[in-house]
Amino acid sequence: MAIENRVGLRRHVNVSMLLVCLITLIGAPEAPAQVPDTEREKVILTGQHADVQYLAGRSVTVKATVSDDVFAAGRDVTLDNAAVSNAIIGGYDVEQRGGKATDFVAVAVNLKLSGTIEDDLVAGARSIRITSDGSVGGDVRFAAETIDVEGRIGGSLRAVAQRITIAGETAGKVDLLARRIVVGPNAVIGGDLIYRGKQEPEIADGATIKGKVRQISIELPDFRPIGWAILGFGLLIGLGWALALVLLVIIVHAVFPHLMVNSARDLRQHPWSSLGRGIAIGLVASAIAGALMMSIFGIPIGGAFFMAIGIAWIVGFASVSAYVGLGIRALRRAGQDDVQPRTQMWWAVLGAILLGIVLLIPVLGWIVAGLAIAAGFGAACREIWQRLRHA
Repeated sequence: MAIENRVGLRRHVNVSMLLVCLITLIGAPEAPAQVPDTEREKVILTGQHADVQYLAGRSVTVKATVSDDVFAAGRDVTLDNAAVSNAIIGGYDVEQRGGKATDFVAVAVNLKLSGTIEDDLVAGARSIRITSDGSVGGDVRFAAETIDVEGRIGGSLRAVAQRITIAGETAGKVDLLARRIVVGPNAVIGGDLIYRGKQEPEIADGATIKGKVRQISIELPDFRPIGWAILGFGLLIGLGWALALVLLVIIVHAVFPHLMVNSARDLRQHPWSSLGRGIAIGLVASAIAGALMMSIFGIPIGGAFFMAIGIAWIVGFASVSAYVGLGIRALRRAGQDDVQPRTQMWWAVLGAILLGIVLLIPVLGWIVAGLAIAAGFGAACREIWQRLRHA
């Protein structure tokens, strides 16, 4: 058992090394045409070897007898009548031309097998083909876009693909998940044919299926409870933010009632200048705060700047809320100059609720509300500056 564990660990480590080499090679740019072949560009293994072989290059060809594992990675990897123990291959075009391997593991774009694999075969590719000369003694596990099985499989076949065509012989059961399954006239399936898609297999006359043809429905989990939970959590967060904003508006209007009324009046009289002022002050203050945060000694001042900007934006939100609320009041009454500080708060709360509704509109609502808050911020800054000048 300890020996098997060590062998398994070694395989996992070696497979990881193979994948790293494969990603590096596939992602590498094409070499200029004038560069001659080198050992790194073209690797050919011949002779007999008793130890593990690690091969990597643009083109890798194995024509050897290796009694241990072979790890190969390249753009083109070919086992040409090679006899190896375990083959772990990665490449763009991978092909086995005759020869034999005990186990075969491959990751490729195009995989073609026409040799003998004595035990199991595991592969993932865009297209996989076992030719009529190819045979697998054990089980086969495939994941691809297209799969063509023309040879013989001594065990079971389990595969996932867009299209799967079986024209050869499989001794065990066949378990497939595909949009289209084609069983040719010369196909022989020794066990059950299980398909997991909605489309029934296309079984030609003359095909032999010794087991049953049955469908296994894929039942997706019920995501509705999860969706309702996420929706409820989102509504709870949104309600919390809405209550927080309303509370902030009430506090600001309770502490600075005249400031909010005057800011709303200034915003009504000078909307565009208030908007430009708010955006300019916000950008300049953010740039200064960011520059201060770059220095260790300036971090406290920069943090204070950011806090001040946050407070200023809250004041801007309260100011534009008052503007919206008092604008609604003006539609009902002759004007808004006679508004009392006691009642302006509730009109501002109404304005804050309407702004919150606008914020529910994706993208466009955020832009409109953001510009409105910037304008309120600019109007509040102008009113504060006027008060400081006359103080």
